[in-house]
Formats: sequence, C-alpha cells, structure tokens
Amino acid sequence: MKHFPIKIISLLMLLLFGGCQIIGLRTNFSRDLTKEQQRKVVWDFPEDDFLPTQNDGRLYAINGKQMLKTIQQYPKVIVYQWSPHCSSEYCSTLSGLQTLCDQNGITLFVLADYFHDAFSQAQSLSNPLFIANERYYKTKLCPKLEKRFYIDLLGEETYNETKDISWYRYCYFEDGKFVKYCRDPYAEFDKK
Repeated sequence: MKHFPIKIISLLMLLLFGGCQIIGLRTNFSRDLTKEQQRKVVWDFPEDDFLPTQNDGRLYAINGKQMLKTIQQYPKVIVYQWSPHCSSEYCSTLSGLQTLCDQNGITLFVLADYFHDAFSQAQSLSNPLFIANERYYKTKLCPKLEKRFYIDLLGEETYNETKDISWYRYCYFEDGKFVKYCRDPYAEFDKK
C-alpha cells in the first residue's frame, strides 16, 4: 500500500502529458514545433479568402467555415481528420490516401489533430496541411475544438446527427454538401 501514491502520481503524469488522445488536450505548439516550423504556421488567414490549394510547406490554422467555403469549389472532397501516430487499421498514410484520391477524382484536405510530427509527413499532399485553429475557437480541449470546428463545417444539425460516427475520420462531400462519414475510404472509393 505504500506504493499506492507513486502509482497515482505516475498515472496522473501520464494523463497530463499524454496529449489529445488521453485527456483531450491538444499538444503544445511551442514545445512540439521547432522555431522554423512555428514560423510556417499561418494563424490569421483572411476569413473571406479561399484556403490555399497548393502545398506550400506551411500549416494553416483554420476554422470550419473556411474549410467549407473552399470545399464548395470542388465536385468531390474528402476531409481526413489525421493523427500522425494513429495505429488503427482505418488510419491512412497521407501518401496512400493522396494517391487514392488522385486516382478517383477526389480532392483531399487533411486536418491534423495536433502539431507533433505534422510537418514531417505532409510533403506528400497536394494541398496544404490544415489544423483546427485553437485561437479562433478559444480552446485547446480537443473535444470542444473538434465540436466547434465540425459544427462550422457540417452545420449544427448534421453534426448532432452524425457525432456518434465522427470517429470514422473521413468526411465525404459532393458539390460542397456533406454526404457521409466513411470508415474506410479504400473500400468505398477505390475504383480499380
């Protein structure tokens, strides 16, 4: 019983530093990115402009309304909520998903869950990498941040109707309208 406090302290430390997946906090911008990478994060992209659609090596912190406005320019779009270290069979590599989308006439927009390792894996994307703007939404709590972003992207009614399956990570749009969440884009869209 004398080791009980040590176990509790160890568990609390794991929860505290575990990041988004465990306690729901987005990992730290200044701790997870080098100074050079920090300079490549665009926090204040003009609300009325379309998002960039050429990968320029920067990471754009955006809101769901900005993403929706840009999506509306394309006939078919997948928005992939990406975690760099996701080990689920339903998490895709960025290069593999980009290839699938290119081969099937689908525009891919990737929304990173957190900053850690975002730059190192984004070079295979056609479009820039995006992240929900915690400054705009005034929260680093992942559930709140994701909820606010997806309410802006999907609309509150659609968000509420689909929140139980939002963990599928792939939002599919046609002609600027949300169609469905996809669990496995390869099974649903690969026409080969």
